[in-house]
Amino acid sequence: MRKLLTALLEALFRVLFTYDCLGEEKVPVSGPAVVAANHPSYLDPILLSLQVSRPIRFMAWDALFRIPLLGSLMQAVGAFPVDTRKGKGREAYARAKALVEAGEVVGIFPEGKRSQTGWMEPTLREGAARLAWETGAPLLPATIAGAFRAWPHYQSLPHPARIKVRFHEPIDPTPFRSLPEEEALPALLAEIRKRVERSLLPGVKADLKTAVLYRLPAPRLRTHEVLSALVAAGLVFWKTRSLLPVALPGLYLLYLGLDRWLLPQSRTVKWLRNASAPLFVLGYAQTVGEAWGLPRVPAAQALLAVLAGAAFPYLYEHGTAAVEFLRGLVIAAGLSFLALLVAPTGLGPQVALPAFAAAHAWERRTVFWRYATPVLVAYVVLIPLLLHGLSGALFFHALAGLLAWLLTRLFPYHRPFSRAARDPALTGLGLDVPDEEDLQNR
Repeated sequence: MRKLLTALLEALFRVLFTYDCLGEEKVPVSGPAVVAANHPSYLDPILLSLQVSRPIRFMAWDALFRIPLLGSLMQAVGAFPVDTRKGKGREAYARAKALVEAGEVVGIFPEGKRSQTGWMEPTLREGAARLAWETGAPLLPATIAGAFRAWPHYQSLPHPARIKVRFHEPIDPTPFRSLPEEEALPALLAEIRKRVERSLLPGVKADLKTAVLYRLPAPRLRTHEVLSALVAAGLVFWKTRSLLPVALPGLYLLYLGLDRWLLPQSRTVKWLRNASAPLFVLGYAQTVGEAWGLPRVPAAQALLAVLAGAAFPYLYEHGTAAVEFLRGLVIAAGLSFLALLVAPTGLGPQVALPAFAAAHAWERRTVFWRYATPVLVAYVVLIPLLLHGLSGALFFHALAGLLAWLLTRLFPYHRPFSRAARDPALTGLGLDVPDEEDLQNR
């Protein structure tokens, strides 16, 4: 049952968090061991267990076992509760020691609680070090990177992020057992901290940088955002000679202005701004098509679904890569419109936009590109066959999608620098912040 559950959880976590684990072979195949890791999130006992063949019996906060689903999952992976109130931890420690002496692997978080910053807490509890010192079991440090970004203590639910677990070389407690307790335990804790924080440092700096950047002023108005609204409004007004149909482009331009100068910035606000241009273009495409007498796009919901799936991996990429993909979708939509004038077929956008997305994922080697690229290519080939619309006219639309990718490749998106990004207070933190758009959307 445990193997089936961890296999299902690992598959889910690889999609949601691009989860990966390194060094799991360092966990002994038999005999006792003590795993000591940093504690950035509620997910940590599960994250450490997914690729380890042996159950890790985690000493975890008893309140977590009362959370629906999470408590059941933690019990399934071998965790057991500990009362964290002062003076109440002796029973849990005695149980952990008995498990180690019985030859099992026990996991303890020396911080005793979730990290408040992503970094290890300044004071570590001695439980893991004492357990190894008293039993002679090898002490195995482990680093969980990215989980603070996925589910920090101030957030009620997790969101997609890159998470990587790394098991380090075991610490042999034998040399420390000859030392007095007051020297041995701090020395073991210091060695745990050194090994964990060495690989934790890049992720913590990235988290801090991201937190700062999401609160910087909104980026300047981008060319593809403004032009998409102006060109779409001009095309519709040219045919209709009416201001009412061009109200939506006007509202979109108003939104861009409000975001740039008035809206308070946050992660969600910046994500919405990044996605606004393709959302506007796809939402307004029918109005433009009707004004120009172009054929309707069949199975439009399927196209929107496949584009949403193609955009999903960019949640894990740097902000520049995400904006470049979204800008490329706008370019592909514009070239698809031109292709419709030459070869009018409703299946044109069904070919052009996924073709661009496939080429871009393949060239940029984005997260899941090995899966996304063949799926998108299969969609481009199969959708005309399923809708009985295969024709030579689709060649022009496939060409439009590939041309959009080529233009994106030849003229990559460049981030505008800002005064806020050059703030000495930020660079003084060692964040090396280049600008307000270098957001790691993970």
